[in-house]
Amino acid sequence: MPKVQRSLNILIVGAGLGGLATSLALQTDGHTVRVIDAVPEFAEAGAGIRLPPNSSRLLLRWGVDLEKMKKSVSERYHFVRWKDGSTMVELPFDNIVEEHGAPYYLVHRADLHDALLAAVRKAGVEVLNNKRVVSYDFEAPSATTQDGEVFTGDLVIAADGIKSLTRPLLTGQPDIPRDTGDVAYRIIIPGEKLLADPDLADLITNPCTTSWCGPDAHLVGYPIRNGELYNLVVCATSYNETTDQVWVIKGDNSELCKRFGDWEPRIQKLCALTGDFMKWRLCDLPDLSRWVHPSGKVMLLGDSCHPMLPYLAQGAAQSFEDAAVLRQLLAKDMKLESVLERFEAIRKPRVTLIQAKTREHQYILHIDDGEEQKLRDQKLRVDNEENPIFWGYDERRKWLFGHDADVLTEEGANWKLYIPGKGAT
Repeated sequence: MPKVQRSLNILIVGAGLGGLATSLALQTDGHTVRVIDAVPEFAEAGAGIRLPPNSSRLLLRWGVDLEKMKKSVSERYHFVRWKDGSTMVELPFDNIVEEHGAPYYLVHRADLHDALLAAVRKAGVEVLNNKRVVSYDFEAPSATTQDGEVFTGDLVIAADGIKSLTRPLLTGQPDIPRDTGDVAYRIIIPGEKLLADPDLADLITNPCTTSWCGPDAHLVGYPIRNGELYNLVVCATSYNETTDQVWVIKGDNSELCKRFGDWEPRIQKLCALTGDFMKWRLCDLPDLSRWVHPSGKVMLLGDSCHPMLPYLAQGAAQSFEDAAVLRQLLAKDMKLESVLERFEAIRKPRVTLIQAKTREHQYILHIDDGEEQKLRDQKLRVDNEENPIFWGYDERRKWLFGHDADVLTEEGANWKLYIPGKGAT
């Protein structure tokens, strides 16, 4: 039986992680949801992705079969020095379920997409491929594809990513995603190659998230698929490899090995093990004037309105939180226009803070050796508001990981209480 005051016909444009999660949350709550996407078919793409507790709790609640999925569990977060691999600080995650109410999983993005797709289809969501949207009627509301098909609904949700076609049409303002000056190398290495090397085997057998911090770059590594693969993400200053037209290019192993040739021995070995990989321009957006069209019938969600840099691993998590809040609000006896207004009022404070902190971490994690770096490393070890890592302070970690987006709060879970430098009150 529907759990909502009224059942809506909802159209979601974009079958990425955020779009599928939203379709699942709303369909299982009693709405009728259709998802359309431009790609002809879904293929395995991407690399590793972290599922912190604020996202895993929602997926488990909505019936996504994470238990069956091949995955690893992050037992701790290990910050290490780029030059010699020495420990800067270790933050234990072994009690994360008890502390934050849900696990911290390390998975392959393709496996997560497959699990979401299976769940939405089981729930009865219609998912259509090869439907590239080229225009909208915001009053109807409807979306028209390049083949002339018109898809309508009571509500249209645009979950079409950072390169959103919908966004400039909805806001009425041209926008260009902002180049942050960094690129991300997304690398997958067979776990057996690490297990064959005594210096690297521990990265598989003692699963954790390792972050090597150095000048102009940091590298994050963790096992996925029960250790079958090792995911390595390199975030580094761009050498102008990408353009405004081409954000993704094929990486070169020799260039990678040269760039990190003076980093600690394990990094040199990991670089040598890499095969083909892709390099992605890292972009974000200035804060948008609005997420909801004045008609009150079309809205943006996830990366289309608040894309996240990867430095806090919150991009997918925040789109799942969007879905949870929208689900709760649509269940209330409110006009649709009021629902969407309140959605934006609830979500904006939290995601705006997280976006700001990801931008700060781009600098914090890439500090060159010197006095500033020594002070950063010293502050990493303290559990108070001086810790430069946002979730390195226990109170801010609770705010980030312990948040349950199904529990509505106008203040973004009291976000102002956890601004670094002020502490909790």
